[in-house]
Amino acid sequence: MSIITEEQVKKLREAGIEVPNVNSTCIWCSACVAIAPEVFELDDNGLSVVIAADSYNKEDVDNAISACPVDAISWEK
Repeated sequence: MSIITEEQVKKLREAGIEVPNVNSTCIWCSACVAIAPEVFELDDNGLSVVIAADSYNKEDVDNAISACPVDAISWEK
């Protein structure tokens, strides 16, 4: 799987597709990966990153947002 690029994010936003975002407060707890492994993975530093996709399952991302202990995950419009 590949990590989403800024160019891919821009194209998805232009198409009206919401994109999950992980900010720098991530503490690599990996709850999001356990909840939505098709959306999130851990990078080489152990931090959560968003996987490139054509769209994202809203319920899975919302559950990951709710489970994140440091509020590092949000939707980007």
